Amino acid sequence: MNSFKTVLYLLLLSFFGNTIFAQQADQSEITQNQSLEVLAQNTIEDSISQNAIKKDTLNYTLINSIDTLKTAQPLNVYPPATRDYTRLSYNTSMYVGATIIAFGVLYSMPESVTNWDKKDMKKNGIFNKWKQNVKAGPVWDNDDWVLNYITHPYSGGVYYMTARSSGFNIFESFLYSAFMSTFFWEYGIEAFAEIPSKQDLIVTPVIGSIIGEGFFYVKKSIVKHDKKILNSKFLGYTSLLLIDPFNTILDGFGYKDQRTTQLNIAPVGFDNGSNKAIWGLNFNMQF
Repeated sequence: MNSFKTVLYLLLLSFFGNTIFAQQADQSEITQNQSLEVLAQNTIEDSISQNAIKKDTLNYTLINSIDTLKTAQPLNVYPPATRDYTRLSYNTSMYVGATIIAFGVLYSMPESVTNWDKKDMKKNGIFNKWKQNVKAGPVWDNDDWVLNYITHPYSGGVYYMTARSSGFNIFESFLYSAFMSTFFWEYGIEAFAEIPSKQDLIVTPVIGSIIGEGFFYVKKSIVKHDKKILNSKFLGYTSLLLIDPFNTILDGFGYKDQRTTQLNIAPVGFDNGSNKAIWGLNFNMQF
């Protein structure tokens, strides 16, 4: 009887033990499967998050590249899309040096050509002569027709192109031509030698601006054809030097229109530990 009980107990213990172990194994398998599911879900979320960051970074890069293309001015694009005050100031400064040379050339020419009274200029000094001429003017001059109706309109066209090639519109370029021909030349440099001229005050900016706008379209065509005329770089650059000398010289010294400044806040990486994007400040200047 005792042996039968012992065997019965052993069978019961074996049955319940297997049942308990089976339940524990099932629970362990469920727990393990849940852990694997959570791990897989976190991995997928991390991958999606990192891909989103990469996508955002790519979007920022594309947007910044588009902004750069909008603001940068390639060297073969003419005229500039925006007003370049720096270029205009450089050109105006170059006029000062060129005018000193031009004044010396005119002073060396015969009085029959310029109508400058050199003896009177030397007698009282050029500054007293300037005051007298400014107070006496303007008058209708008797200069040679080449000076009045060829060189002065050409000068007005060059003044005009100086502003037009710096990104200024027609009206602004005309104002610049009028300012330079009136205050810089007639009532400025030339007033040291003679009384300001009525026809020069009108012909230089008005006719000069019309000629200058013609120069503008000629330059557009030359630049469009890789600065060539009849497939010749020499003819192209020579023509540019004649119709827009100061901008051509300035470009020859390496002045560039392609200048951009960017300040961006964009994701630069990803921190796996905190599961967050790393943001950075990017500043870029190109000139």
